[in-house]
Amino acid sequence: MDARSVTRLSLALALALAGACGEENPATKDIDPVGEGDDDQSGDDEPTDEEDPEPTDEDDDSTAAPIDSSTPRVDASRGTVDATAAKDAGAGDATAARDTGTTPAGDSGSAPPMPGEKGMCCDDGNCLCHGPAPTALTSTKGPFKTQSYTVAGTGCVYYPTDAEPPFAAVSISDGFLGSGGCGSFQTGQWGPLYASWGIVAMIVNTGSSDQPNARGRALLKGISAFKTENTKAGSPLNGKLAGRYGTSGFSMGGGGTTFASSEDKTLLSSVAIMPWGPVRGSVSVPTLIICGSSDGTAACGSHGTPFYRGVANTTPKMRVQVTSGHAGQPSAGSGRSGQYGLAFTKVFLEGDTRWKSLLVAAPSEETNLK
Repeated sequence: MDARSVTRLSLALALALAGACGEENPATKDIDPVGEGDDDQSGDDEPTDEEDPEPTDEDDDSTAAPIDSSTPRVDASRGTVDATAAKDAGAGDATAARDTGTTPAGDSGSAPPMPGEKGMCCDDGNCLCHGPAPTALTSTKGPFKTQSYTVAGTGCVYYPTDAEPPFAAVSISDGFLGSGGCGSFQTGQWGPLYASWGIVAMIVNTGSSDQPNARGRALLKGISAFKTENTKAGSPLNGKLAGRYGTSGFSMGGGGTTFASSEDKTLLSSVAIMPWGPVRGSVSVPTLIICGSSDGTAACGSHGTPFYRGVANTTPKMRVQVTSGHAGQPSAGSGRSGQYGLAFTKVFLEGDTRWKSLLVAAPSEETNLK
């Protein structure tokens, strides 16, 4: 073989060897697990947002929990419950929340209305609606069954047993020589009357000759007892009170209710029945004053009228006169005392405006109610 042939053979062999050395080894080639192959040219071993995205609410609708049509729906913009769903669900969940002292909240943080707490008997829903809409003022028993029990050292509580909570509550005081409690001969009929209309009532214990300021303190002690009963395990009122409180009283207890309402501005109503004693302090609590036409003990001219005039004109107030002597029961004046007292308490303590037109239309000596 001549030199030229040797040179050509050497060149061919070198090219063949160079080609063999440059070939990719299929046994060690990486396999793309998602089939993207060589489309990924990044060469970056770290995962990217596209390779491993953060989970979002929109990622997979198929994993969202199914909507339970039996659960009351909350409108987050208003904090109200969808009425249809609430009807289907019943009051079980709401009742449980009330028993534990908590209220389920909507997305907005607004609490949906509890049974009886928000109602259709007022424009803004901030009312308790117990019993049917009235067609006339009444002092007869309402639609609910009642029971009573004694709070040691404080008074006798009357409450409805078959009405839906929560309830408003009123503290009531006897007059001079009365000592309150169950079976009070001066104001005892008010307890069953209020309770039969869905309002809890306590006839507070007093000393028989307490003066109005002492009666007022006893009434406020009754309000404190209500708050304790509302959180006390085993109490018939546990978890059933709405935080709406009022006071009432007869004779010196009537002076006491005005004293209480000047001390506690959070009270929602005050009913003074033939009150004895002057108004003391500033009263901004809605006030009803009931006078007796032949009352020789706390005559309206010397007691009831000055009481009324002493309440600020900016405060809702009413003064009425019933045909009666000095008497504290709702039956006084052929039941007119109870008619006015119940209606006024419904309107201002419960916020039930169904009673307001009847109350405003009823005869009165003085009022700024419209």
